[in-house]
Amino acid sequence: MSINKILILFLTILLFQFQISKAEDSNNLDEEELPAIDPFAGGVGNTSQGSTESTSQSSQGSGLLNNMRLVGTILGENKKIAIFSSPDGGAFKYEENDSITASTMLIEVFNEVVIVRDDSSNEYEVYMNNIIKPSDG
Repeated sequence: MSINKILILFLTILLFQFQISKAEDSNNLDEEELPAIDPFAGGVGNTSQGSTESTSQSSQGSGLLNNMRLVGTILGENKKIAIFSSPDGGAFKYEENDSITASTMLIEVFNEVVIVRDDSSNEYEVYMNNIIKPSDG
């Protein structure tokens, strides 16, 4: 009978070790790093629901900013930074007076809007909801 007790004890320990290793594997799955995908970048779910004015603004904005979108602003004591997202999910930061594209320069950064200037000295307001309209000055 003593052999049966030892065998049961051995099988119980073996079972607990199997359960512990299985639990460690499931914890490793939870801790895996996930890819950084911007859910707000353009894609299948991004549809245009607006007037023809917003469509013309978007098409103008695609050339002005190379299809990048304003996704954030950072206002500090010494620096003001605008963060843009590209269609492939990359993020780019620009300070005031930096060139965004070959023909577009970031002029001013505010809480929810930035002012950009193209090579023809036209200024545009770029909003977080991807609306780009000519600046009043």
